[in-house]
Amino acid sequence: MHLKTGVKDVAKDLCYYLGVPQFLLRYSNFLKSPKLLILNYHRVCSSFKKNEYLGISAGIFEQHIRFLKDNFKMVSMQDGLRLLHAGNSGKNYAAINLDDGYMDNYLYAYPILKKYNVPATIFLITDFIGKDHIFWWDRVFNAVFSIKSGDADIDMGTNIIYSKLNDISEKIKLANRINKILANKPADEIERFVAALEKKFTSIKEITSCLMLGWKEIREMNQNGISFGSHTKTHSNLCLLKDSEALEELMDSKKVIEQNLRTENCAFCYPFGAFDERIKSLVQRAGFRHARSTLKGFNNRNSDRLTLASIGAETLSKASFLANRIAFTLMHEKE
Repeated sequence: MHLKTGVKDVAKDLCYYLGVPQFLLRYSNFLKSPKLLILNYHRVCSSFKKNEYLGISAGIFEQHIRFLKDNFKMVSMQDGLRLLHAGNSGKNYAAINLDDGYMDNYLYAYPILKKYNVPATIFLITDFIGKDHIFWWDRVFNAVFSIKSGDADIDMGTNIIYSKLNDISEKIKLANRINKILANKPADEIERFVAALEKKFTSIKEITSCLMLGWKEIREMNQNGISFGSHTKTHSNLCLLKDSEALEELMDSKKVIEQNLRTENCAFCYPFGAFDERIKSLVQRAGFRHARSTLKGFNNRNSDRLTLASIGAETLSKASFLANRIAFTLMHEKE
């Protein structure tokens, strides 16, 4: 498995240094209608050594930004949508999104974005603004991180996840698989499972709470090219809520952001990427004009503004990996 992965990584590097992704992007600029690429991240950390879940190092993030700036016109998500609608350019646009609103967005991502004059949108979980918090998905990763190398089996009730854990990347994959299943469970069931997982695998490191962005940092960034949108009040899976509960999550978070930043028409991002037609209609009813999903791909002028596609970029540990993923996605796009 490691040999196959190594060969694939070498092939990606070779394609990148031969300029294949860059050529495909230039070709697209000339021959295809304009598109908007949205790249989403969560945490930007000082280094890889901290092993934060959902994190990318500041150094790799800066490599990503340099590649994107060289190959796209960098815009905010909402400006990109306006440019697509205008339809008077053959350029490809790219927008940066950061989900959840961790303080490290201000400490490590913001200086890089400011250095390269790149706008971004940060989606805030409004009940946690300015607070220390431990999310259940971080607790899952902390427990999985503590599992010794070798075979592991995790009983999820309806199914058992088997995994070989030989390095940190495999532990991240296992945590992702567990969290994907838990995201569709009610809160009390999630808590029971996570508590049992923590009991079974005694942590080798103490999990610490994450400081979330406060209004001081939010306002400073907002004055310097960073937009803010809603990620609900509590990061609940809206599909599991009643209409009234979902609307409260949507409308209250929107109101808090718009009142504090004295702005209108903030965008929305679905927690866990979870939505259906009912939730889409509630998002629209709450007053949102744009909503980003985790559907993979580019966006064009005909894209549904309430299910905007994106590419997750935080797992891509080189600019070459990012370039190849973008190129591969572009090759499979339909006009």
